[in-house]
Amino acid sequence: MKGSIHTVVGGAVIALLAGFVGTASAQLNETMVVPFSDPSRPGKIEAHLLAGTITVRGENRRDVEVVIRGGESRRPGNERPAPPAGLRRLTQTPGLEITEERNELKIESGSMRNGGANLELRVPLRTNLELGGVNGGTITVENVEGEIEIVHVNGSIVLTNVAGSVVAGTQNGSLTATLSRVMADKAMAFTSFNGKVDVTLPANIRANFKMRSDNGDILTDFDVQLRQGGDKPSTTRRGPGTHIEVNRAIYGSVNGGGPEIELRSFNGTIYLRKGQ
Repeated sequence: MKGSIHTVVGGAVIALLAGFVGTASAQLNETMVVPFSDPSRPGKIEAHLLAGTITVRGENRRDVEVVIRGGESRRPGNERPAPPAGLRRLTQTPGLEITEERNELKIESGSMRNGGANLELRVPLRTNLELGGVNGGTITVENVEGEIEIVHVNGSIVLTNVAGSVVAGTQNGSLTATLSRVMADKAMAFTSFNGKVDVTLPANIRANFKMRSDNGDILTDFDVQLRQGGDKPSTTRRGPGTHIEVNRAIYGSVNGGGPEIELRSFNGTIYLRKGQ
């Protein structure tokens, strides 16, 4: 198909492994450059790993450089047992499948059994991102402008000098984001169940905020004009009784208000900071 590329990288990585028998898989690395079908307009990257880290850096370029580094990314308590006496384990890295079609580049990983892949992407400055992780490590994005969506389960999210719109959430980990510019008409959300949410936004942003932390403080240096929340108390029936929950979120506006931005944590402090 014209304008498309399809390659399976696992075989190439395993071939490299043969030269490192008995050494750590962290020594492996594979680099390739993948062009977008139409580099004149912003492309989109979807990257989802079952285990490992994802790092995305924006650069003045028109294609995508993909660097794959093998490495063990197991959580504490989930280590494999030692091999029987006289035997040694030959470490395998997971396969990655990379496809590009219609200006969308997709990267997917294989099984978590063989450890994690540490994925580094060097992308054009204007690129839309959809990233996801389950176990392993931090998802990092630097110097990228676009629509950014991130879902993580066991790991932190760090966004530095990004622009555009962000919807990002993690189950177990902290979320730190610094935005230099925002889209004027896009709602955004920053959430963590077990971890702090620390967000820095431009000082002149116009937005309405919804902020809630069940077991933490909400701290800001913005001049937030507080207002009454729009959500009504929720009522549920539990057996013969009735349970009523009063909404505990803080609602407020900055610089006259604008699109809604939600900051949410269950176990963690929320920081809303004023940038430049």
